[in-house]
Amino acid sequence: MIEFAMDGETICHEVETKVTGADVLMKPAAPGTGIIAGGVVRSIIGLTGVKNLISKSLGSTNKVNIAYAVVDGLKAQVPRKDWETTKVKATKKAAPAKKATAKKTSKKEDK
Repeated sequence: MIEFAMDGETICHEVETKVTGADVLMKPAAPGTGIIAGGVVRSIIGLTGVKNLISKSLGSTNKVNIAYAVVDGLKAQVPRKDWETTKVKATKKAAPAKKATAKKTSKKEDK
């Protein structure tokens, strides 16, 4: 038994896993999409409670390796609240640049 994070009725994020020669790509799908997968992937995902998923098996057609790749992909799911994002550190606001003022020079003509 494994536990993995879900986002509603789909997986949290896209994942591509590779076990020996079998590559499995799984993507979250919009509500109502259903499970778009074939063979072993459909069988495993059907047991998990995921209702919306898009997947593609790439590389090897060995069913055992595809199954291991699907399980590894599900284990790799990270909940949205734990995603690491780049945070901009608060920096001191730079003082506005002083505008260069052109000095007006008036030439007084002597008459």
